[in-house]
Amino acid sequence: MADPRLRLELRLLWASLARRPGLAVLAVLAVAIGASVASALLHVSGDVGAQLTRELRALGPNLLLAPVAASGEAFLDEARVRGRLAAAGLEGVPVLYATGRARGHAVVLAGAPLPALLRLHPAWTLGGTPTGALAGAALARRWSLAAGDTLRVASPDGARASLVTLAGTLEAGGSEDEALWLPLEDVRALAARPGEVSLVQVRAAGGPAEVERLAARLAAPGADGPGGAIAAFPLHALSSTEQGLLERMRRLMLLVTLAALVAGALSAYGTLTDLALERRREIALLKAIGAPRRRIVGRFLAESLAIGLAGGVLGWAVGAGFALLIGRQVFHASLRLHAGVPPLVVGLAVLIALVAAAGPIRLALGIEPARALREDG
Repeated sequence: MADPRLRLELRLLWASLARRPGLAVLAVLAVAIGASVASALLHVSGDVGAQLTRELRALGPNLLLAPVAASGEAFLDEARVRGRLAAAGLEGVPVLYATGRARGHAVVLAGAPLPALLRLHPAWTLGGTPTGALAGAALARRWSLAAGDTLRVASPDGARASLVTLAGTLEAGGSEDEALWLPLEDVRALAARPGEVSLVQVRAAGGPAEVERLAARLAAPGADGPGGAIAAFPLHALSSTEQGLLERMRRLMLLVTLAALVAGALSAYGTLTDLALERRREIALLKAIGAPRRRIVGRFLAESLAIGLAGGVLGWAVGAGFALLIGRQVFHASLRLHAGVPPLVVGLAVLIALVAAAGPIRLALGIEPARALREDG
């Protein structure tokens, strides 16, 4: 059973707020406004790194693996590279470049798992389907190629040849537009390079420091046997862009959250002060009958605590809804609601309310009973 004194204090607290429902609701809403913004941005910030990384994949790979120039090797062993990538928790897209001949001209052959390559480069424009050979946009214009055309592609010495039916065109905006893109195994067969690749493109999450760390790990001699040295080249411009955008977005969210909390605290300060002004006679009576200062201060702190708790819970619920909306509208994905956010938001709301209680407490302690009772009488 609860302490009778505690029950009495709770009833007095409820009665004090219930007698002025309008101001009490305004105070709760003032706190909830700041708490809702904090809630939304805290939920969003928990997933912003992953979501921003997903959005920035349009920039393409930020790490390239290739043979070490000093080793004299021109190709990588794909199995060795995939083993190192798997150990680092990464996936890569292998690409094999070779020279072929078609229509009596030399042509650059590029072999890759085309669906995976296009996922890594979503900014590339596909005209057709990635289920077969693709002609680079510049090559297609020069040779008047279109989906459905058939080419006889041969190795430079003519020893190996293959009939290729185009499934479409590929426009990347660079040298890739001059190549004839084929499935990886088809180029290996024409170039007589089984199990080998020219390079591997990787999209690694994180900023420049993380990409550098992964590059060092992938290039370091490992336990996968001698030979086949691997060089890892971070593409600093892309990783720096990602890190810079992530840091700026988090800084912006922090500033917006602080601004919302300050605005909520100022609104609550004004509302709670108005609430105290309406109770000048009640405070004067308490002082006149000898109520100690700590009793008056405790009463206002208890009211502010109740307002902060209510505003915090309401603000968290509203903010969580906004976070889900932001996820769908901005990132086109569902954000996760993090379990650690509700207590943090409620704690911030309570802090706002307690800080805002400084106004009514200062006012209450400055009331002179005789003067206040005479003016109100």
